[in-house]
Amino acid sequence: MKLLITIIFLVGLQTDPTGLKVGDKAPNFIGTDQDGNRIELNEVLKEHKAVVTFYRGAWCRYCMAQFRDYQDSLSYFTDNNVRLIAISPEHEEGIRKSAEVSKAEFSFLHDDGLQIMQDYEVISAEKVTEYKNGLEQSGKDNQEKYLPVPTTYVINQDGIIEYVYFDPNYRVRVPVSTLIQYFD
Repeated sequence: MKLLITIIFLVGLQTDPTGLKVGDKAPNFIGTDQDGNRIELNEVLKEHKAVVTFYRGAWCRYCMAQFRDYQDSLSYFTDNNVRLIAISPEHEEGIRKSAEVSKAEFSFLHDDGLQIMQDYEVISAEKVTEYKNGLEQSGKDNQEKYLPVPTTYVINQDGIIEYVYFDPNYRVRVPVSTLIQYFD
């Protein structure tokens, strides 16, 4: 019995990221994209649905393949009033490189201080704490080493999450054909 209680207690302490769920209200965020444009989710949603994707970095071939697929379907997204937003812990140079390498023409945002990833529950609380403690102790901002679980959200104009793709296996990504089901 004592072992069972201990296991239940330890499982309750697990803080692996789980991602937000379908039906959840999407937290607002504000960032600057690779072209210097201010992007605020609540402003985007006034006129568009949004596909928000959390990715690892420009160096991740799976991320870049996903964004090439998005770019190949960009006219479909645009024609259906959908804005694509990609978010990474990489700094400004990294998000510019992501757009360049993938040849994508949608917004890439740097997640300053890992706040957006934390709000969307795609990074563990321990990683955020570790990052903040390291920054305080060393003064070095190495947040790009704290990677999110690759996750994609479809968010309607009311700010409600309609679809979630959350998979800790960074090699597997949601196909565009799955996303477009939510645009008609």
